[in-house]
Amino acid sequence: MKYADYILKSSRIYKGTGEQLVDGIVAVKENRILFTGSAGLEANYKGPQTKVIDFGDKVLMPGLHDAHLHMYMSGLYASPFIHVSFTDTSEQQCVDGLKEIAERIPKERWLIGAGWYHPLWDNPVLPNKRSLDAAYPNRPVCMVSGDCHTMWINSKGMEVLGYDKDTASPSGGTIDRDENGELTGIFHESAATSLCGRIYKFTEAEEDGFYKSFIGQLNQYGITSVCDMSMMVAPGADFIRDDIYTRLLNHNELNVRVSMFPTLTHKLERPIDMRDKYQDSMLQCNGVKHFFDGVSSCHTAFLKEPYANAYYDGDCGALSVNPDEMRRLVLEAVELDFSVRVHTIGDQAIHLMLDYFEEAQQRYGKKPYLQHTLEHLENFQYRDIARMKRDHVLASVQPPHMMIDPKGIERDMGMDRVALMWPFRRLLQEGVALAFGTDSPVVDVNPFQGLYNAITRQSAFDKKPEGGWVPMERITPFEAVSAYTYGAACAANRGDEVGTLAPGMYADICVLDHNIFEEEPECLLETSNIFTMVNGRIVYEK
Repeated sequence: MKYADYILKSSRIYKGTGEQLVDGIVAVKENRILFTGSAGLEANYKGPQTKVIDFGDKVLMPGLHDAHLHMYMSGLYASPFIHVSFTDTSEQQCVDGLKEIAERIPKERWLIGAGWYHPLWDNPVLPNKRSLDAAYPNRPVCMVSGDCHTMWINSKGMEVLGYDKDTASPSGGTIDRDENGELTGIFHESAATSLCGRIYKFTEAEEDGFYKSFIGQLNQYGITSVCDMSMMVAPGADFIRDDIYTRLLNHNELNVRVSMFPTLTHKLERPIDMRDKYQDSMLQCNGVKHFFDGVSSCHTAFLKEPYANAYYDGDCGALSVNPDEMRRLVLEAVELDFSVRVHTIGDQAIHLMLDYFEEAQQRYGKKPYLQHTLEHLENFQYRDIARMKRDHVLASVQPPHMMIDPKGIERDMGMDRVALMWPFRRLLQEGVALAFGTDSPVVDVNPFQGLYNAITRQSAFDKKPEGGWVPMERITPFEAVSAYTYGAACAANRGDEVGTLAPGMYADICVLDHNIFEEEPECLLETSNIFTMVNGRIVYEK
């Protein structure tokens, strides 16, 4: 008989699937779960060195798994190197907020702010370089929008970057100009994201430090695994920093299981190298990621029919990649046995991607060891939900996104389309698997807020709208937590290793201080994680 290193006891154990809590134990040996079941069998696993921890009636469950975040930016946003505010109500308030870091950031470095979102400002129009120039004429300044798809840069910053009125917009992005052809300082989509590598310059020690700090924050929330997703399409500039992960892993400081998804490129040299190189259970490359459209708030998400508040006749948004190019990329990736994950927010972007996945299956046959996912999926053409089930495509969604600006969504889409916005209930009814995450730093990495959003369809901050937004799409606590554990593990293509408390799975476990399954949903907003185990090691105790 193998004796356990740990026996964790609780009268409320959730195994990661189904809708049942059980009274029993979880036995852990080294980095694996040895047994989950009746407490009456505890003696079979308890040896002289076994540590028994009794959590009473606290909920013991698989560690939470954020299926979609951006580790570099999340760590940076939580660091002292930039100013972050998601609550500013005007352009000038955003500029004024930079004072908080202006004195301590060396003047030769970029002054960086983040979080602005003009649709919620008192005057909801895009900002301009002039306000930044007035406050900071002699140092480069960059302000990143709340959805990370737009940058607002001052004149000095554009000078440093070598940009002027003759600079052309890149493929998949736009650079705004005024009526005289002068740059306004606003960069959209690839025009913005391609600049990140030139603006975010930090020392190795600084980067390692904000990674470790952010991982500690994840562990406090009970998050034991993440999918680190490419931030941009530019090859080699996706901010999947395997070098940082390697240093942390070598120093036994990588306290979260990481699945990396670098940018999908032709020939896939970097993804192939990463897949071959990173075989440790704590650090793997399990697929590739790309972007196919933008965001609906800026009318860059790609729709079948024009936006309800169209900016121009026939305004359906835009694809960030030529459709023929995306088709070729998907076919190459599937041929080389890569799972593909694609940013698709608009209904027509979703529709086209399903076409490409179907063609890949017809050409190369079913490959059940691959798990393709679509990311964000904000609105649907109804028949495409059934296609996702048929094509074994997983829906990777971020519940907090729908609560950022519901009124803005209604203006953009019109009420007819709102009925198919973030249709969680309908997806599950059609047999489509859900994976939950946050897209951090677009929204806070706090998983309990996202669970509350999915269960109530209400904001975690003001509990509005009363009764929920599109309330027929609410799901149960069990369904929501499963999406945040087993579903997210499947999105990482690791559902046979993590996400449930079955014997043989890696011992990634958290314990919550509220019974989020049986109490009212409001308890989620007061819930804390009190214990986190990753790979059989205790990494957090409250």
